[in-house]
Amino acid sequence: MKSMMITIPVEPGITLRAIRTDRFKTGCFSINLLQPHRRETASVDALLPSVLLHGTARYPDITAVTNRLDDLYGATLGTLVRRKGETRFVGFYADFIEDAFVPDGEAVFAPMLELAAQTLYEPYLENGCFCARYVESEKQNLINAIEASLNDKRSYAVTQMLQTMCAGEAYGVPRLGYAEDVAAITPEALFARYQALLQAAPIEVFYAGRQEPEHVAALLRTLLRRPAAPLTLPETQVVRTVDRPKERIETLDVTQGKLSIGLRTGITVQDADYPALLLLNAVFGACYTSKLFLHVREERSLCYYASSSLEKYKGLMIVNSGVDFAQFETARDAILAELDACRRGEISDYELESARKQCLSSLRSSMDTPSHLDDFYIGSAVAKIDDLPVLMDRLKALTAAELAAAARKLQLDTVYFLKGVQA
Repeated sequence: MKSMMITIPVEPGITLRAIRTDRFKTGCFSINLLQPHRRETASVDALLPSVLLHGTARYPDITAVTNRLDDLYGATLGTLVRRKGETRFVGFYADFIEDAFVPDGEAVFAPMLELAAQTLYEPYLENGCFCARYVESEKQNLINAIEASLNDKRSYAVTQMLQTMCAGEAYGVPRLGYAEDVAAITPEALFARYQALLQAAPIEVFYAGRQEPEHVAALLRTLLRRPAAPLTLPETQVVRTVDRPKERIETLDVTQGKLSIGLRTGITVQDADYPALLLLNAVFGACYTSKLFLHVREERSLCYYASSSLEKYKGLMIVNSGVDFAQFETARDAILAELDACRRGEISDYELESARKQCLSSLRSSMDTPSHLDDFYIGSAVAKIDDLPVLMDRLKALTAAELAAAARKLQLDTVYFLKGVQA
């Protein structure tokens, strides 16, 4: 099947990944600066896009930026802080009405790209540094976001499990870093990090819309500055064997137990058996006909919720569930027993075809949403991934035996349980 995406080297250190499509009335692009994910820079990098978006030399505050976006027919420009394996992507995401639908032939795409470039390269400064008021305001917003994720005990349990599972690995550092690290950031330190990023961070641009990719690349050459010494990013550390599983039990003032289980899959998005892992994940716990949902939650009523997900760049499967305190061991064993059933190939035709249908439907939906296309294809910056149509074709041909072979590669790494004070 013909590829959806083409890759164009714009300049040394700058790459465009583009999809030319007439399917949408809106276009989108993202500009991403890539860096290794490390604690030393996680929080400062997470803070940077929000401070940059606060104002530019030409549009010095958020009101002026918003007014400019209103002039561009309600276009949006937002911040991005994402992690693909152990690579961090920070930057901006824009969506806007396509030029073909703007009255009187007015252009929106080129001015939006120019505004994004101004936001990146021409920030509003005071005395040659970031505005202290803007930095303090966005620091508090970031701290609030970090604390909100900790207050959500479902998210908290997964975070704590991953920190236990990936202790000593870069992936163990939360995507946004730590609140105490954010609090210590000064305008001067943030500005110094910003300058260092412009010098060394490879830039990845994704575009989906009606513009010809070569035209987009030509505009980027006039607007983006090539990094002076683009960093070669290290590969994500993939652990494929587990010596001895870990178990961690934590006590907090909660009314419902949170059980999170981490498995090493030995399979990443770059591996030939990744499609089998993806479909296995659906059979095991990622859809409403999965073994975890039907057997552990519905039939045995051991969990309030139970699902599984993949980190395809790191090679992890994460099981997330809510259980009564007294049911911890029973629920844990039941979840792992369903995985053992997958390893033995005990996957019914109904389970397989229902999971396949839901996987394909989800991928088709992602093809209908520009932001989903962006998030999927920007991963090509750090890993060789199948085009979406190719991945769908591979899913259509998979057998239960291939899923069982993928399941046999999974190894239990970490069991984390959050229980209440009175449990």
